[in-house]
Amino acid sequence: MTVSDGMLEQALIRLADLMADCRDPWCVFGGAAMRLHGYRDMPIADIDVLVSPADGERLIASKALENVADGGTGRFCSRILLHPDLGALPVEILAGFEIFTDGSWQEVRVGDRIEMKFGAATVFIADIDDIARIFRLSGRPKDLARLTLLEKPAGD
Repeated sequence: MTVSDGMLEQALIRLADLMADCRDPWCVFGGAAMRLHGYRDMPIADIDVLVSPADGERLIASKALENVADGGTGRFCSRILLHPDLGALPVEILAGFEIFTDGSWQEVRVGDRIEMKFGAATVFIADIDDIARIFRLSGRPKDLARLTLLEKPAGD
């Protein structure tokens, strides 16, 4: 599925509304965050969102969302994994997200987030350095390919 800017904007508007109950910092990361940083040719399949475990529990309670975390894979695990229905573009909300690398589990954290307007939507996104660090930790071929794109200025 090709994600248009309009589809992304509508999903982000709904996401911002959903996240209104959150008390801790949250942010979009991954490919969607790259697209919001100006990498317009970045194909995205979903919107990945990182929240605190407390906010994950708040979303479960206030929005009647089901935690579908299943123990993860050998590489990724999350204490809370939510799939809210926000329209055509899937959204994954993760809390307690960890990546197994270099022989141990590393908690995924975002140090700096940026408030970003995208059309009528206002959301928070991870900064480029945090996105690159997460891609490096993930180590999958698609993440490493995205990492090479980050070495070029957005729009090139």
